[in-house]
Amino acid sequence: MTPERQAELISAACKEAGLDSHIRRIERRKEAQTWAEKIAVQFMQTGQQFPVKNSYMFCDTLDMCFFYGPGDTPKVAYAGHAGADERDITEGKLVEAFRKADTVLRAMKRLAGEEAQHGNG
Repeated sequence: MTPERQAELISAACKEAGLDSHIRRIERRKEAQTWAEKIAVQFMQTGQQFPVKNSYMFCDTLDMCFFYGPGDTPKVAYAGHAGADERDITEGKLVEAFRKADTVLRAMKRLAGEEAQHGNG
């Protein structure tokens, strides 16, 4: 799948899950800004644009980055921290964030599968 099409499918999956769908395009590994992006670019193919979708997932200290890895496999990289008595823990925000990430990944997988079935992959 082309990077442009990956960007479109990531955006569509995020919209389905109720997230903002702004896509960032990384061209070189050194352009990674967040910790999650720094993890994600390890899957980046040299010389190819790398579309990612970043989100704090309604948490104070969790950063997630959605992307397609090798073989157009939906992936999420994440980084964060939490402490005793902090809202991300006490209000269950981290658990909910990973549930939402699962929803996004499933949509990305479904959309990529539909793409492959139609011979556009």
